[in-house]
Amino acid sequence: MNILVLGGIAESKQLAVRLVDQGHDVVYSIVGMVRRPELDCPIHTGGFSQYGNDGVSGLKAYLDKQSIELLIDATHPYAAEMSAHAMAAIQDSDVPCWRFERPGWDRSQIEKFHGYREFADLLPMIEPFQRPFFSIGASALSYAHRRPGHQQWVVRSARPFDDREGIIQINGIGPFSIQDELALMEHYKVDALVSKDSGCSRVSAKLDAANQLGMPVFLQDRPKLVPAHREFDSIDTIMTEIVLFR
Repeated sequence: MNILVLGGIAESKQLAVRLVDQGHDVVYSIVGMVRRPELDCPIHTGGFSQYGNDGVSGLKAYLDKQSIELLIDATHPYAAEMSAHAMAAIQDSDVPCWRFERPGWDRSQIEKFHGYREFADLLPMIEPFQRPFFSIGASALSYAHRRPGHQQWVVRSARPFDDREGIIQINGIGPFSIQDELALMEHYKVDALVSKDSGCSRVSAKLDAANQLGMPVFLQDRPKLVPAHREFDSIDTIMTEIVLFR
């Protein structure tokens, strides 16, 4: 079966490996190439707008050209636009879209939990702090002009960005151990953690570190996604169901 996996998280790579091992013809798609996956299947990069007027028409054209029989959306839980494009692209076609959505973190285990919806909602919530740590990548820089003068922001990003006043830049690609996170937070005297509910226990070390230091955690709510044809929270379940799918 020809399967396109929209990836970007650890589980999507695991899924691609298992699908290939099961004998399917798999294309693994990822927007950027921060770290090249080691997969025994073609890897598509750079999005799909190159095949059409926009991401939706480009993805639709790609699905047709490659005779894709099943589209699996296994992107990051916050990649709402890509998930919407996937569902829009398969409208009026026979290609179903399945989605893997990794479970979120158990918020009851975060001792000083605070939720927020949009970044603009977050800013007044973190105003009392001196050195909030943004583990959400360079997206925080879009609001750097609203940084209070008494704050220094510690921003971790996979890719380097231009130096900015009041921003301490840290470049790194996870997963990070709890020792790594504790060392970072203590070295930079971080007093609040800003993160997303990315889920996946292997990257929860920052939450454990924040708990250990008695630090408040500000966690962004997940976006509401366009419903897919089928939705799963387990790779094992997808592998079981795909045997029955024809």
